[in-house]
Amino acid sequence: MTLDGHRKVIAAGFKLIRPRNLTKPEIWYKDATVNDWHKMEEFSTKAVRDRRFKELLQDPHIVED
Repeated sequence: MTLDGHRKVIAAGFKLIRPRNLTKPEIWYKDATVNDWHKMEEFSTKAVRDRRFKELLQDPHIVED
């Protein structure tokens, strides 16, 4: 998704999330309250992160980037 696409989706009231693997498995988010990507949660393993990611996507206002 492009930056313009991010802005449109966020303006419509959605939150974007994405999995990341920096020093530890993490979920990062972007919404109307933040201007750039920020860490939402940090996990001990990728499997735990992936389960939480699927849980978050059950919310109709959360979209995967």
